[in-house]
Amino acid sequence: MNKLPDVFPQLTTDRLLLEPVTMDMLEDIYFLFTDPHVVRFYHVQPFSTMGKAMELIRHYHKAFKEKEGVRWAMILQGSRQVIGTIGLHQFNPSNRAAFSFDISSNWWKKGFMTEAMHAVLHYAYQELELHRVQAEVVNLKSDVTAILDLFGFVKEGLLRDWQRRGDMYEDMHVYALLKAEYGR
Repeated sequence: MNKLPDVFPQLTTDRLLLEPVTMDMLEDIYFLFTDPHVVRFYHVQPFSTMGKAMELIRHYHKAFKEKEGVRWAMILQGSRQVIGTIGLHQFNPSNRAAFSFDISSNWWKKGFMTEAMHAVLHYAYQELELHRVQAEVVNLKSDVTAILDLFGFVKEGLLRDWQRRGDMYEDMHVYALLKAEYGR
């Protein structure tokens, strides 16, 4: 059963505030999703208009309102700068959800994603009582797989030609972490 609350959960790490993505963050979200280094790991092309960023923010709000997902903005403490987003979606009656995240390439390799992932996975397993969290990865030669490995995610399979981007089909690799495996 989906245990998402009615009030958006705000989380804190040593250096980050995890808060709902709002229209006040439009420019930061647009910048994030125009970064070709970021979107190459996603199912989207780089945003070409602010309207695309507005649609995405509206999608995040609708998903939370309908208890289909929760997406946090990763905000540097002491500022209002959004450096990425992180969230859970595709909740399932079997106590599982999908996990996805992104961070501006300006902030890679500084430990921010590790902090955010600890907070969100703790919330997922302790507060939402999820049994399984899975992540889908397009590019295996990336820091995405390294961070999933760091947390103990297990590569479970390959979905061949799973999605189409432009004229090409891309494979999707599925990783998962069970509650009993978290924090080992």
